Amino acid sequence: MSAPGYAGLCAVVVAGWLALYRVPFNDPARRRRTALRLAGRTGQSPDAAFAVFGTLLYLGLGALALTALLAATPLSLGDLVGRPTPATALALLLAVLGTSSANILCVSLLYRADPRVDVPGEIARVQWIASILALPRHYRWIIPAAAALFEELLFRGAVLLGFGALGSGFGIALAVSTCLFAAGQVALVSTPVQAYVLGTSSVTLGVVGGLLTAATGGVLPALALHMSFAGFYTHLSASAGARTTPRRLTL
Repeated sequence: MSAPGYAGLCAVVVAGWLALYRVPFNDPARRRRTALRLAGRTGQSPDAAFAVFGTLLYLGLGALALTALLAATPLSLGDLVGRPTPATALALLLAVLGTSSANILCVSLLYRADPRVDVPGEIARVQWIASILALPRHYRWIIPAAAALFEELLFRGAVLLGFGALGSGFGIALAVSTCLFAAGQVALVSTPVQAYVLGTSSVTLGVVGGLLTAATGGVLPALALHMSFAGFYTHLSASAGARTTPRRLTL
């Protein structure tokens, strides 16, 4: 497959993944009916039951998307993982420091433009984060880590390394994987502040994670980087929610 054809396939697969994931959530009446039906079958609260359903749906569709992209490349799942070396730890440390600094700068610029903005509160209202907060506390690391695993295997693995396996240049591979990743994150938010915060952090994570993957030959270091930031944003939103009136799940 040619690089342009693979870029088109990647865009279609990612768009299909996110569109199908959103189907149960678009209609409030359908959402309530599904939540009540799941609660009756599981014995959990409607919000928690729906959050588990949404998570499993996201991961299941992500697995299908990953399978579809890998089928179009000569790569296997093992090729995406790679083999970390002792130098990987230093590269990961530098990546964490660089990503943190870039994200702090972007949020600082937002506060300078509007000092009244409530970034933690806005993050707490992001739909996928709100769904996690409806679950017991220990899920606040497990679910972001699971989502990060599939996203890294797909965006930094199947997309970024897939372009390389098909003979494309690294610059194109990095641009496509980062743009698709950021677009996917922004597609799941509902306010301009959420779009800015998750959009800028996704671009930073995509670029640094892509460079880290290229430098180390696999997605494991980028996965560790992604997991740390996904957990950070989830716990930031949890601390914000503890200072405000509890909100019902809005997925």
